[in-house]
Amino acid sequence: MKDLTQISTIRAVLLVLCLLILTACGGNNGNGNNDDDGANGDTSGDGGDGNQTPPAEVSDATFEVTITNLTRAQPMSPVAIMLHQTGFNSFTDGQPASPGLELLAEGGDNTDVLAEVEARDEHLASGSTDGPIPPATIGDPVNLTFPSDQLEDMRISVITMLVHTNDAFSGVNAVDISNMEVGDTIALTGPTWDAGTEINDELGANLPGPDFGGEGFNGARDDLFDRVRFHQGVVTNTSLESGLADSSLEERHRFDNPTTKIVVSRIE
Repeated sequence: MKDLTQISTIRAVLLVLCLLILTACGGNNGNGNNDDDGANGDTSGDGGDGNQTPPAEVSDATFEVTITNLTRAQPMSPVAIMLHQTGFNSFTDGQPASPGLELLAEGGDNTDVLAEVEARDEHLASGSTDGPIPPATIGDPVNLTFPSDQLEDMRISVITMLVHTNDAFSGVNAVDISNMEVGDTIALTGPTWDAGTEINDELGANLPGPDFGGEGFNGARDDLFDRVRFHQGVVTNTSLESGLADSSLEERHRFDNPTTKIVVSRIE
């Protein structure tokens, strides 16, 4: 009986040892691999193992902008079209015109207006029509592209000179179009603004464009108001009672508001 008791005790001890060994194996996930990333070569949590998913590429957003001249006899200068974020304004009602706006509104040159927006952090994309847009004509579309991850808080500004005026321009300033999806189209209308940089004498010598060929830009600001404001319209020499006797403008040069139609389509 003594030998049987010893044998039973040995078997019990061996059983306990086996259970301890199995428990230890289970702590290593049953496959002999430790949880320590360095022990099994898995460094995915510390810089990856070369098989990580690369970041998604940012696609481009493309907008097509088309300008229509709604006047009877006012050519539009090459149109400056600007996409930007909040913080930039191409002009502000009641504030002096920037040097770039003065150059455009008096001489039809949009070079400096575009340079002003391109120098700003808010700039997304900008461009110009290839040339002037004749009266009652739809201009060629202009496409502007930039990364789609910059769409938030996007604005559009459009400026063009009414060429047979002293310093009138038509357009819109910082209109929110950030909610446009691919395939969306919106239509905006541009009223006429007075840049407030040149007195509205309506003299042919001071009116550029095909009808007069007068002086365009002049760096001297002789409009005493010197503020951007809504344009009251040209007077012309048509009426003996209320016309401007020295005006070189005729009835056909008058304009009603709006003077431009701006169609924006998101095509990508």
